[in-house]
This record gives sequence, C-alpha cells and structure tokens, in this order.
Amino acid sequence: MSFAHPHLLWFLLIIPALVGMKLLVDAHGTKAERLFTAARLRTTLIIGRSRWRSWFVYALYVMAMACLLVAVAQPRWGEEKLEIPDKGRNIFIAIDTSRSMLARDVPPDRLTRARLAAHDLVMELAGERVGLLAFAGRAYLQAPLTTDHDAIIESLLAFDHTIIEWGGSNLADLLDVTLRAIKNLPKSNYALVVFSDGGDADANLASYIQRLTAAGVVVVTVGVGTADGMFIPDPEIEGDYIRDEAGNVVLSKLQSGVLQQLASATGGRFLKLDAQPLSRQSIQPVLDRLTEQESANRQTSRPIERFAWPLGLGIFLLMLAWIISALPRPAARPVILVLAVATFASAPSAQAAGPSDFLASMFQSSGPTPEDALKALASGDFKKARDLYGKLLEREDFDAHSRDELLYGLATAEHDLTNYDGSVKNFSEVLHTEDKSLRTRAHRGLGQTLYDQGVRGLQEQPKITLQRWTDALRHLDAALELDPENKELRENRNHVDKMLAQLRQMMKQLEEKQGQKGDNGQKGQKGQKGDKGEGQEGEEGEEGDAGKQGSDPDGQGKAKEPKEGKGEKKEDDDGIGGKDAKELPEGRLQAAGSEPGEKEGQQGKDGQKPGGDEDKKTAKAIPSDQRNPRTGYTPGEAEGYLRQYMDEITTPPTNRYHTPPPNKKDW
Repeated sequence: MSFAHPHLLWFLLIIPALVGMKLLVDAHGTKAERLFTAARLRTTLIIGRSRWRSWFVYALYVMAMACLLVAVAQPRWGEEKLEIPDKGRNIFIAIDTSRSMLARDVPPDRLTRARLAAHDLVMELAGERVGLLAFAGRAYLQAPLTTDHDAIIESLLAFDHTIIEWGGSNLADLLDVTLRAIKNLPKSNYALVVFSDGGDADANLASYIQRLTAAGVVVVTVGVGTADGMFIPDPEIEGDYIRDEAGNVVLSKLQSGVLQQLASATGGRFLKLDAQPLSRQSIQPVLDRLTEQESANRQTSRPIERFAWPLGLGIFLLMLAWIISALPRPAARPVILVLAVATFASAPSAQAAGPSDFLASMFQSSGPTPEDALKALASGDFKKARDLYGKLLEREDFDAHSRDELLYGLATAEHDLTNYDGSVKNFSEVLHTEDKSLRTRAHRGLGQTLYDQGVRGLQEQPKITLQRWTDALRHLDAALELDPENKELRENRNHVDKMLAQLRQMMKQLEEKQGQKGDNGQKGQKGQKGDKGEGQEGEEGEEGDAGKQGSDPDGQGKAKEPKEGKGEKKEDDDGIGGKDAKELPEGRLQAAGSEPGEKEGQQGKDGQKPGGDEDKKTAKAIPSDQRNPRTGYTPGEAEGYLRQYMDEITTPPTNRYHTPPPNKKDW
C-alpha cells in the first residue's frame, strides 16, 4: 500500500493534540462542578450530562477527521493493467558528441547546450514517437522510436564526448544509420533533428540525400556554436587545448554550410541554437507534414486508487456523531451504543479488509516508493537513488518480481557510481528472475559492468581485464539469445568481441617478445679487416663473441669492438663500441649499430687521413631489416608494436582513445 501524497499524513499528529485538549477541558469542567455543587446534590442538580456520551461523540469526530486526511493523501493498493495504443509522428534526434562540441563559445559548452535543447524538445513532443542517435566519427542508434520519453531522457543523460571513440563529425555515417533504422519499419515519413557544429563538405552526402528524400525523411539541422568560434579544451590534459598534427591549437567555428545544404535538400529547416530553448513551434511546420503511425498496443500498469474507502468511512462517522449528539434523552444511550457498534462492524471497509487491516493501513508510516527511486535515477542523482533502493529492499512487503526490479535499479545506480563490485553482485541476483525481459536487461547490464570494470583495471592487471571481458562477452551472448532482434545489443557485443581479440593479440605478442629474451644469441660475425690507409696499418678485428643469454632479443650476436689503431682515438669512433654507443641506454646498442651505412674504422673505407695513417678494421653491423624466424617481425617493427600497445594500455581509463577519421581531424 502506498500514498500519492504521503506528506499529508503528518496532519494526523493533530489527533493526539485534540485528545489532550479534550482531557484538559473535561478536567476544568469537573473542577467547576465540585466548586459549585455539593457531592450529595450533584446528581440531582446536573441533568442530561453524560461523560461517556461526550467522549464517544468526540472520538467519532476525531476518527472521521483521520479518515478524511487519509483519503486526501490518496491511498493506493494493487495495480491494474492498461493497454495504450503506441502511435505518433516519427522523429529522430541526433546529437554530435565529437570533441569540438566541448568548445565553450555557447555556455556552458556546445554539447551540454545541445543536450539541454534536446531534453526540452523531447518534453515538448508529448505523444510522439522519438528515437535517439549519437554520432562523431561514426554513428550509433542509442534508442529506437518509442513513446516512452522517460527512456529517451535516461539515454540522453549518458551522452558525453567519450560515448563514441571515433573522432570527427561524420554526417554521412549518421544518415546511413538513420536509413538502416527505418528500413524495416512500416511505410511512413520521418523527421531527423540534428544538433551539430557542422563539418567539412562530403561528396557522399549527395547520394544519401537522394535516399533520404526517397524514404520520406525531412532533416532539421540545428547549428550549435558561433561564427567566431572558440578553442577546444583538451579533456585529457587539463589547461591545454586540442591541437592538430602540426601542434597548432585548433579554433573550432560553426560550419553551417553543410547543415544548410542538408536541410534545404530534404525540405527541412536550418536553425541556430542560442540562449532561447528549442520549442515545438520551431519545427511545427515540419511536424505538420508528418503523418501519425500506429503500432501495436503497449501494456502499462497503474496503481488502483483506494481513497473512496476512507472517505466513505469518514462521512459515515460524521453522520453517526451528528445523530448521537442530537438525541434528547440520556435513556436512549445504551440503545444508540449498540446500534453504533453494529453499524461500525458492518461498514464497507470493515467487510472488505477487516478493522485491524484498515487501522494498520491508516497508521502505516510513510516511506520511499519505487517511483521516487526511479525518478532519482532518471534525474542523475545516483547516490540518492542508491539510498532509496536500499531502503526499499529492507522492506518485506514486495513480491519477488518487484524485488528483482528494485535490485536491477540498485545495480544500475551502483554502476553509474562506478561501484562495479556491488553492481555485479546485484545484477547476478536478478539473473534468477523468471521475467525474460528483466533477465535480458540483467545480462546486458552485467556485461556492460564487467567491460567497464576491465577497462578500469587494464593498465595494472591486463590478465584480469582479459577474464572480465571474456565474462562480459558471455553475458552479452546470453542477452542476445533472449533478445536476438536487439541491434544495439548486438553492436555492443561485437564491440566487446573486437576489443577482446585486440587485447589477446597484443598480450600474445608481448609474451612472445618476453620469451625471446631467454634464448641464447647467435654467434657474432667475424670483424672485417680495415682497408689500408696511408702510412699506417690497422689491426685485424677479432672474432665476435657469442651472444650472451637474454642480451639480444632477436637472437643475433653483437660484433666485438675493433681494437684501437696507432693513428686513431677511440672516442672519435661513432660505431658500435664507440663513444656514442656508451651513451646509449642498455638494450639499444644493437639499434645504434644498425643505422644506415655500416660503421667504419676511423675515416671509412675510402677516407684518407693526412699523415699516412693506415685504415682500421671494423666490426660488421647486423642489418636492422633481418626478420626474426620466430615472430616474423624485424626489431624495429616489434619495438613499434610494443610501444603502441603500451601507450594504449597505460592511457588513463577516463580518457578514451580517439580514432582519427580519414581527413585527420579527430575533433
């Protein structure tokens, strides 16, 4: 049992105050009787006064007041199923989440301003079927067409610059995803509202515009930003700005040309977002051209109002109190008492629920409701939502399905608060439910939580991340078995599978690289003889020592240093074993010896030093393009792959990797 206005029940505290006032008045009346009349004459002088009758009538009035207060609070008990026809105009809302939307030329920033405008627009589109898309370098359908605007707003709250890891503003991919989203829908016309700061002209837009026109899609573009533009804050480096490949700070301006072209070609409108909210009247001419589309009825439930019970009981008690107080003779009091008790016992509320149940429900203390917790979760107050769900789960008046719904809400709040352990625990408990839809959502939530938990521990514990991503993929597969037509779920599953395959490949390469350090190096090559110089003769280079175990990752030995000649200073040699090699860090000597052109003695093969010095013999450097037979990579390729992998896994988990688009603009 719940109340629509539980705060009104606080007025029930007036009843004890009224009872105390009655006791005080009776005490003063009794004292006055004793002062004005003698005890032996009191029964003779005072006629028609009955204390029990006074208290009974007063109690009836007080109970009637309590019943009316409970009725005003609107008690609810049970639920009724309703079927609502799902119909309305088809409107897609797309928001650009690229990093250029972080520019603050439109306060507080472009992305936040676009989200607020989209939120206002969804609230204005009551009864319409709304879908939600996000796009940057790629586009994704976040929510299909639905009249459940609460779900649309909940998805909208999750939009930020990290929701899509591909950089740029790819309008062509957005139009392609929109066409694929309406491909299997019934024949109708659609509106697409695009919030973006524009982008470069794309030759592929012409073909997509033709397809949109053929499919009956009208595009309304909303330009976010100013013509003067603003620098883009770098979300990964505090205090810095996004820079291009040349290191110059990027100035992002509103590029409205392609937006205007897209709107005019499809018969839509181009609007510029300013300080005023985006209202329904702004796009009403476009909406008037759309026809309503009706789909299957959707089922919903609402609580059953029970205010008539306490209201009827309160009216009955008032009438009974008036009748008793109007009786002229005290002699009729026993008969009236019996009649009142019999009537009270036969009241409709007593027949339906019993006196004890009604009184228990009347004085039931108010508390949080599942609607309050869901509202806090939808508004983004995740701490409050977690507290409310925790208090609701402490109660024992919910059935099994309701408790599973509460556990799912608690798990969602824990995930948004990055308490992944608690989220995994609660999602796992929901998996035991018999509700197929709820079990599907639980598998999906568990997969998402395990994936995010793996991302947070990727830098320090990649092997644990591998296990968590494997479990996440397993739960997403289980969700797909229950809901195989969910395209968004399938895209999430494919993304996890792709990331898991990349992590396995990188870890395999890293293990092979580390395993080669334990192999014995090959025997070094024999040093070459230096050519003759003028006047002096260099000594013959000694044979290279065998490579020490673990010293050469590619299994190749290092040539030993050539001995110092008579006319040569060792510090002047820039080959392997020379001055430059000493200054290199350990493990990079082989790279120093594999620079273009082999290292020579003092002046090289043909160089002649004044004074007739003889040429020196040099050690032959191992070529850097020789491939390792075990890995198939050259030392330079292996080093590059490992450096790229370490850069990726050491990136802080809050900073997503941006894949630059073909035009090299990842903002």
